Amino acid sequence: MHIVLNSKFFHSLSIPELAGKARELGFDGIDVCVRPGHPVNPTNVETALPRAVAVWKAQGLVCPLATAPVTLVTPDAPEVEPLYAGCAAAGVPRVKIGFFPFTPGADYWALVDAARKALAGFARIGEKHAVQTVYQIHSGPVLGSNCAGLMHLLRGLDTHWVGAYPDLGHLMLDGEDYPMGLAMLRDYLSVVAVKDAYHAPQPAGSAPPFAPRFVPLGRGAVPWHRALGALKALGFDGAFSVHTEYDFDESIIRQVGYANTPPPHLEEWARADAAYLRTMWGKS
Repeated sequence: MHIVLNSKFFHSLSIPELAGKARELGFDGIDVCVRPGHPVNPTNVETALPRAVAVWKAQGLVCPLATAPVTLVTPDAPEVEPLYAGCAAAGVPRVKIGFFPFTPGADYWALVDAARKALAGFARIGEKHAVQTVYQIHSGPVLGSNCAGLMHLLRGLDTHWVGAYPDLGHLMLDGEDYPMGLAMLRDYLSVVAVKDAYHAPQPAGSAPPFAPRFVPLGRGAVPWHRALGALKALGFDGAFSVHTEYDFDESIIRQVGYANTPPPHLEEWARADAAYLRTMWGKS
């Protein structure tokens, strides 16, 4: 089991600096965001990612996942082939693509059909490069906002090339009972995102009266023994990606792939998250 740092809020660091920061904060590796403005980005990924992973490997760090821009949901987009080729050259086994949006009044099942066709297209590219495509659960108006919704997208696709990326914080907001929900994903379970969250009371007269809020691990409503115990019961021993999202309220959480503005207490709470998760995994 590896606990890795999502690099979203550390984009100002160089590749060697990111390695040092991940080690300093207690992480085993890096979930590298391949996004504009980051050291590894869509324009240089074929060469920059293999170099970066070599630097990180020399520091004893793993890189189990590359995270694409949240808008990348079309397999024939020009940036897709270089991304998968870069992952193949670097030995990064997974790519997390973007999110399929839902708008009120849309035909849900038509959107699911279109998303499944897109995922099948990503799977073909992934098979060519021996890289799995994973889709992350995200609360709010996107397809796959919980385990049941995610299985509408994945069921029947090849588990070698398409995987489930449950997010324990988003599951608290829009999810199901953890053992039941995660059991739905069993055959597709690939990597797990780590956040904590709760529905925070809002000032009197607010609508809605409660709104989602992300907090450091252990300060929200995620039942960690139950969630991690369910993963262990399913035999999960892969990577946990810590996303370091703290003190973000409804206006931020529902903006899928919001800006790179760092949250407060970023390094302090990231270090605490890594330690907390490691302890809770050992106890679950």
